[in-house]
Amino acid sequence: MENNEEQKIIAESERFIKEQKEKLIKKFADPAFYKPDSSPVSLFMAGSPGAGKTEVSKRLIERFSTKPVRIDADEIRNMFPNYNGSNAHLFQSACSIGVNKLYDYVIKNQLNVVLDGTFAYKGALLNIQRSIDHGRKIEIFYLFQDPIVAWDFTKKREEIEHRRVSKEMFIKGFLASRENVNEAKRQFKDKVELNLIIKNFNTGLELLKLNIDTIDHYLDKIYTEEELINLIK
Repeated sequence: MENNEEQKIIAESERFIKEQKEKLIKKFADPAFYKPDSSPVSLFMAGSPGAGKTEVSKRLIERFSTKPVRIDADEIRNMFPNYNGSNAHLFQSACSIGVNKLYDYVIKNQLNVVLDGTFAYKGALLNIQRSIDHGRKIEIFYLFQDPIVAWDFTKKREEIEHRRVSKEMFIKGFLASRENVNEAKRQFKDKVELNLIIKNFNTGLELLKLNIDTIDHYLDKIYTEEELINLIK
């Protein structure tokens, strides 16, 4: 439960991002650089914190002939004057507002888009439905990284960027991203192309599976919440 000061920061950040729509679009979707596509694509990244999604998302951008807008809540968070990394959780609601404003803009203007996130949030399936309603091609790239390795990366990133992700948030993201991805494929079937990248930190190799029906068939282990609580230190 947030204290009064934290609640004030949350309210101020929500008000701030609502007032910054033009600046938000200029910063991340400048019409001088991002042009409409006759067959626009919505590409969703998915996976736990520390799985390496941002690196892969930037590589996937190179596949597009018409440059896509990349929407990343972590980059939106840097717009807030009160953000210092350790208080990242206080800006979650405001960042969601920012993500939605950008998503509205790219859909309205037929821009290609890469949504770089965990896919663990409540509105993930709604965003898929909205793209379907607008006749867009939809791809999901789910990245799996061993949870111990991903958690270690998350903690090391915190030391560098001062962006804190609690153990509870990590576990929630790890579990919910997998559940949402599988549900998206179950619900929307062939309207969604589901792709899986399994990263192996020890070998540096990646296993790529394209256009699959479920990620669970390709994972060596499906972790429970209790197992992750005991595993993550």
